[in-house]
Amino acid sequence: MKKTCFTEAQIMGVQRQMEGGIPATELCREHGMSSAELYKWRAKYGGMDASLISEMKAMAEENRRLKRMYADVSMQNDLLKEDLGKNDPVNSTPRVGRESGGVKRRQHRAGMPGVRCQRDVLSLQPKLDDENEQIADLLLGLTKAKKSWGFGLCFLYMRNVQGYGWNHKRVYRIYRELELNLRIKPRKRLKREKPDALAIPEAANEVWSMDFMADRLGDGRQFRLLNVLDDFNREGLGIEIDFSLPPSGSSGP
Repeated sequence: MKKTCFTEAQIMGVQRQMEGGIPATELCREHGMSSAELYKWRAKYGGMDASLISEMKAMAEENRRLKRMYADVSMQNDLLKEDLGKNDPVNSTPRVGRESGGVKRRQHRAGMPGVRCQRDVLSLQPKLDDENEQIADLLLGLTKAKKSWGFGLCFLYMRNVQGYGWNHKRVYRIYRELELNLRIKPRKRLKREKPDALAIPEAANEVWSMDFMADRLGDGRQFRLLNVLDDFNREGLGIEIDFSLPPSGSSGP
């Protein structure tokens, strides 16, 4: 935080000068400060003495120190909770594993002493949910009826219109397994043919080139120039200058 370079006594002195009738512009010029800072002092320290100002600054500094201390303690507490949650074997074990018998737990400990894994990984086998087949049938029906619909429209239709409350991650996983993703059509790039190479003249007066140029006079009037060149020797065959050169009025050299 930016701190002012003025002490409490100086601030009170400036306030007294301003209350005595000295214009704000002269005070700003004398003390090298802006008018915004001067009026900010007036709104903040008006009616106070030097002791009250120093006491208020001390309280503000103490408040900032306590806020920083609270932020540090809160962050340490969150990190400690997160660390304890990861290292707690009771909380990390699912409910199904805790309900299994003590004999099975002892068998797992005796059979695999050096492997750290959850007991449900060894004892439970994944089962195919009937709802997955229902989700797959609905997705196939929607994509067949609405060929332009992607996953977003299909999921919103299933959630808002048909009233199913399945998680979007689950629906998207089945959507990907069925390979129903819409193909992103690439942009068509226009094939531009290369222009024919310019012919190189072998003698004078075979190929001429002409071009217009424009400029402006000192009084602001604009004039144009028609230049005719010979492409073989770069000779200027003619220059026509006028304030207006319509196509019918241009003449050759």
